[in-house]
Amino acid sequence: MREHLLSGRIVNLRIFNVPDFGTRASFKLECPGRDPVTCAVAGDVAREFVTCYRDGDLVAVTGTSEARPSTAASQTPWSGRLRVRRAHALEVVWVAA
Repeated sequence: MREHLLSGRIVNLRIFNVPDFGTRASFKLECPGRDPVTCAVAGDVAREFVTCYRDGDLVAVTGTSEARPSTAASQTPWSGRLRVRRAHALEVVWVAA
């Protein structure tokens, strides 16, 4: 699987705990010039992610695309998502003209 690097603004951040699996998070990443990308974070990455980031934060994420689950019904919509492996905060630098 090929890793992707995307940057953008976090929107619709949802944090939840799954019994037996721990902390999970999902959000949309609004990327300039493209449609928002659905992202999912799990495990140790999720535990760190939820302590550092909130809706509206600018981040760069690295991860792999997840294929449609083989157990999903054919009528179930699946637009895909990015399984986040790493996240880094982005700084906005303003330059006076």
